[in-house]
Amino acid sequence: MDRRQETAAVKRALLKAGVPVRRVKHATGTAWGWLDIYLEHQDYDPDTYRARYRQAVHIAQQVTGRHGEYDGKINVH
Repeated sequence: MDRRQETAAVKRALLKAGVPVRRVKHATGTAWGWLDIYLEHQDYDPDTYRARYRQAVHIAQQVTGRHGEYDGKINVH
């Protein structure tokens, strides 16, 4: 799967799961291999945000097959 396909597949899976995602993209420069996921911040409850963070990482790992250090180089913002 190339970068464009990976980005589209992750965003599609997150939206299907009901995760409030604003944007999914790949980083540039020295962070070229990282996948960045930007969530909609509908509320600022830390417990809710942590749960959404974990859910987003888990879904992205399932879709992409990424694993390892730093959650498979997946950032959630």
